[in-house]
Amino acid sequence: MKTIATKCTSLFFLLLLFFAAGCDKEDDLNEDEIEIKKNLTDGFCITSNGEVVLTHNDFEYYDCSAHLIYLNDNMSFVEDFENLGEFTVFAKEEEIYSGETWPFYLSSTPTGAIIRTHPSFYNNNIVPIGFVTYLDTLGGSVPDPRNDERIVDALKKYNQFHAGLSCEITSVDYVSSTNVTVKLRLKNNDDFNYYYIDPEKTGIGLFHYFTNGLYIRNFSTYEMYEHKIETVSADPWNSWDLDWLSVISGNQSKEITITYNNFEAVPPGQYKATFEFPGLSFQVSKAAINQDNGQIWLGSLRMQKEIIIE
Repeated sequence: MKTIATKCTSLFFLLLLFFAAGCDKEDDLNEDEIEIKKNLTDGFCITSNGEVVLTHNDFEYYDCSAHLIYLNDNMSFVEDFENLGEFTVFAKEEEIYSGETWPFYLSSTPTGAIIRTHPSFYNNNIVPIGFVTYLDTLGGSVPDPRNDERIVDALKKYNQFHAGLSCEITSVDYVSSTNVTVKLRLKNNDDFNYYYIDPEKTGIGLFHYFTNGLYIRNFSTYEMYEHKIETVSADPWNSWDLDWLSVISGNQSKEITITYNNFEAVPPGQYKATFEFPGLSFQVSKAAINQDNGQIWLGSLRMQKEIIIE
């Protein structure tokens, strides 16, 4: 009996210590942290200035290929996000990363996660979260925290995860400055259709109104070479046409070929080819995003490939 009583007493004190530790941890929180903890959900959330400014109840879905949050009608980018200052992203009530809003008109840009403002180049129903990469103390590239698996899991829990599009450079063939061909592989990673800007439908001039296209860079000498295509502006400048777009079906891949007949002369050597595949942005209203045969993809995809020019 004495042994049983001793074990029960020990168990009681262990439980007492456990709950006391929990209370001490709660007591360590300041008022803002207590308020945040009370209002967080187990989905994707954003906090700022001691408040929860977005939970999974405030948006429809998150496109993880472009890192765009598509807000519900009760939310506004201008009113709720444009002047946040510093912000923190949570998923499943865990802090994932922090960043800050940053006016686009400023010449300087902070490293890390940013929400571009003044202007954001998207309509009022979209929050774009960008990331400016930087090197760690060993010279390595810091991983993009926006791709954290905890974020993906939290979005999937409430059916708010869109994988979106991905794109890669499959080849760059530099024959001469008047014959440069880049081949891309565009992939739809969702099971529903997307509309994308098709360079065959826009023509190369109008396509490059939405993107800078192909760059060839020597990172050792800091030299960069580019095309000299004459850009054709949309008319009016903020317009778009469904005839410029093609459909890529769910889980489908497409090969896209773009040929430049006016490129800067590039000496033989090793380079990195850079290409940014564009989507529409501010031109598309919330009502126009969903079309009869799919959803218009917004955003942009930046990719690189090491190449050798002989």
